[in-house]
Amino acid sequence: MIENRDDVEQEKLRVCDALVRLSDDLPQHVKYRLRNCIDNFERALKLVEHDLEMASFRAITGEEEAASCVIHAIKLRGYDEVSRIKPNNHIHKNAIIVCVLAIGRELQPILEHFQLHFDFSKVRIDLKVPLSNFGVEDGADIAFQPVEPLDLLHSQAGVPENEVFFEALSRLSENSQFQNIAKLVKGRANQRNTLLYASDSSVPVSQTTVEVICNRRDRALALLVISIMILQSKTHLASVKQAIPAIKLVIGRLPRES
Repeated sequence: MIENRDDVEQEKLRVCDALVRLSDDLPQHVKYRLRNCIDNFERALKLVEHDLEMASFRAITGEEEAASCVIHAIKLRGYDEVSRIKPNNHIHKNAIIVCVLAIGRELQPILEHFQLHFDFSKVRIDLKVPLSNFGVEDGADIAFQPVEPLDLLHSQAGVPENEVFFEALSRLSENSQFQNIAKLVKGRANQRNTLLYASDSSVPVSQTTVEVICNRRDRALALLVISIMILQSKTHLASVKQAIPAIKLVIGRLPRES
């Protein structure tokens, strides 16, 4: 279990290095976007002291590149009904980010502590979750490791399996003080424009901080890990199949990007 802040940051850097190393054997659709994602965050953190707007822009780009990796992964593995999800569409990429945020909040109690294991020879990532996360006494040293990390079916009493994440999306939009999930996604997708272009009343100003950029990076790393977990399985994974209806629901409520 990692407690010290410096140790946490070192662990994040270790994950970055491991992902870049794994990318050597990934499909090109994912390989170069993964590398560009991590490079953008490295540059963003260097820019904070000199150019906040470009630091923000780099971080936003990095996060969207990670979302593109997820979209390419589900397409490469032939999941059903994903033809409308476009990896180059800013709104679709932010729909992916928002859906992962919503689902992540639901899984947070289960994944309070976990360990990622990188197997470079097999190009895969495995997940070990201590039993203490499930309330097992003295379970911190005993881990649960699914055969495929994303092949877990999430259930909720009285809710159809393909709608189990819909409520999570509603809660996320409410907590983010948006009227609905579509407005939340549109707001995120428009962030880059507010950094690049002046309005009628002001020039662009970013209020970003190192902490904000690191939070974006952490979300991006989660997306990159998910991408590889999707690619490493030849079969369609339960968690991914459950998430796709939620992603489609969000995209279906959004205007087409011009």
